[in-house]
Order: sequence, then structure tokens, then C-alpha cells
Amino acid sequence: MLKKIEVGKSLLEQIVYPDITFPFNVWIDVFNDFIDYTVNCHWHYDFEFVYVLSGSVDYYINDTHIKLNKDDCVFVNSNMLHMGKQSDNCNNAVMFTITFPASVLTTNINSSIYAKYFQSIVSSKIEGFKICNDNPHGQEVKKILMEIYSLESSEFGYELECLKRLNHLWLILLSYVDDMKDSIYYHAGSNHHVERAKEILSYIHSNYNEKFTIDEIAKNVNISRSECFRSFKRFMNKKPVEYINEYRLMKAAKLIRETEKSIANIYSECGFENAGYFNKIFKETYGMTPLQYRKTK
Repeated sequence: MLKKIEVGKSLLEQIVYPDITFPFNVWIDVFNDFIDYTVNCHWHYDFEFVYVLSGSVDYYINDTHIKLNKDDCVFVNSNMLHMGKQSDNCNNAVMFTITFPASVLTTNINSSIYAKYFQSIVSSKIEGFKICNDNPHGQEVKKILMEIYSLESSEFGYELECLKRLNHLWLILLSYVDDMKDSIYYHAGSNHHVERAKEILSYIHSNYNEKFTIDEIAKNVNISRSECFRSFKRFMNKKPVEYINEYRLMKAAKLIRETEKSIANIYSECGFENAGYFNKIFKETYGMTPLQYRKTK
């Protein structure tokens, strides 16, 4: 079943950890399972490491494009827009992702440990970076990630084994950053382009169930229509109407799957005015009609 990352109104990803007292998890992303073969644009306060298991992925941190192939790895800093799309001419992209906040390693942000080992990354202008295969610390980062990936969550001691490796991973990452200053991606100044993109998408997420135009989005964010289109191309890699329809379809699919509401009520509630158009693009996206989709839940 096709899916999308669930995000809140400002694109803040709603990360739900299996154990809220241990905010860490490994996620497996099979791109063929995603709408448009895309892990859609989002952000969160947690740190993220991505490792490509097969195929190739066009990955974006803010507006920086990173080409990833099998065994490539990326670090994404806290609070950065990021997305991934299966590359053209690829049909088997799979990656695993680990996410965790600093609090899993140091519960007190006022502690000397946080100030010494985390603050320098969180408060820096570092967006993220692809791990270089030629650097010994980079090789160690990838080795630790694969060790974490190989752990069985059902085994006794799993959490302790993860914590041991996460502490080591973060220490090695700091050494890597020190080694590779010149090849790390930074954002300039206040990075107003990123904040503008968040505002645009926040508007859509807050008003998807209403009728609105691109001009109204631009006016709300206080930019021109052309700048709105440029922002979508820069960060979402698609046209505004494509993103709006995909977001509305995702909301509609969720209601079809999780409620007994009528299809007519659902498409209207999700901002679609015409049943024929809704059914057409739903089938194009999900490969089945809304009623067929409901039967698969």
C-alpha cells in the first residue's frame, strides 16, 4: 500500500517512537511503497542518519542535492528540511534511517556534556553532509550504523547495545566534522529561503480542506507568485498543484482507511470539489478506486 510520511501543519514530522521513554528507532524506507517514490519533505528536532541499502536516491537537505548510491550515508542536522526520491532509472531503492534526539544520550540540555558535545552541532550552520568513504572516521560511522541496523530489537539488552553504539557514533561524528570542515554543507545567514518554504507548506497543511489559489498562498507568505513557484521547485522538486493534490490525497486515503465516512464526504472534506476528478487522480496515484482502497484496509 502506498504511503507518505505523516507531518504536522508546519512539516514537523510526527515521530512516534515505539517506546517514548527510549526515543530511538530504525526506519526502513522502500521507495516503491511511497507515492511518487518519494519520502516527502519534512523536518524534525531529532538528528538523522540515512544509509542506502540498495538502488540510488536523490536526497535533499534544504535545497542541497546529494546523489546517493548503495552503501552511501548522510547525516542530517536537527531542524533541517529534508526529503528523498528514488532516482530515475532505478526501481529498487531502499534505505534505512535512524533518528534520535540529543536527550537519548544526555537528558539535561543544561549539562556540560550537552554543551561540550552537542551544542556545537545543533547551534551551528551545518545542514548535514554525505559521509566520505575515504575518511577513516567516515568509514567508522558507516560501520557503526550497520551494527545498529543488525541489532534485533526483540533481544534482551537491545536498548543498551543501541546506547553503546550511539555514544560511539556521536563521538566519531564529531571527529569526522573536525576532519571534513571544507566538504560539509552549511546554510547562510538566517536561511530565509528555508523558513519561507516552511511558511508556504504550513499554509497548505493548515488550509488543504479549503479552496485557495497559488496567489493566495503567495500573499499569505508575502512573496510574489513567481517566487512561490521557485520555492516549490527549489525545495519540493515539483509544482505547487502537484504537492497540494498529493497532500489532499494522503489525507483522503487516511480517512478512507481509518473511518467509515462516505467517499463523498471525504473528498469534500479534503478540499476536492469534483468527484470525478478526485476518483481519477486517486486511481492514478494508488492504482485503485477509493472504494477498492477501502476494502484493502
